[in-house]
Amino acid sequence: MKKGLIIVFGKEDIVFENTIIFNLLNNQKVSICLVNNGNCNKVYELLYRLKADTKSEIVILSLKKEKSLSQAVKAGVRSLINKENYETIIYTQPKDINHRKYNNSFIEAFNKHFRKRKDKRVLLRTLYAIDEIK
Repeated sequence: MKKGLIIVFGKEDIVFENTIIFNLLNNQKVSICLVNNGNCNKVYELLYRLKADTKSEIVILSLKKEKSLSQAVKAGVRSLINKENYETIIYTQPKDINHRKYNNSFIEAFNKHFRKRKDKRVLLRTLYAIDEIK
């Protein structure tokens, strides 16, 4: 089973150049979904540039209107699971990935095995925030 990562970009997240983590996750066979929350053209261009600069499997999702973090994450989950089944999906925001201390947390997180939650909707049973798994 594959693992997934959802990163939700807002209008203020136009400065992001950490493609190192994407290449590290490529070795872990992680699919990445980049969500453009609010349909900002500058963010859209950044996401396509990130996709072109990495070897990882990246899906770009652009939401027409700005949504809350949880709604944007749900849209990302739907986008990922339409293609394959995932053992674990982790979500975060770009500000968390830009910190060097989080790079090791991401690699460790994708090496762990998580139990499916029974208290959540079926769609969200394998979804975890990066803060939950530190």
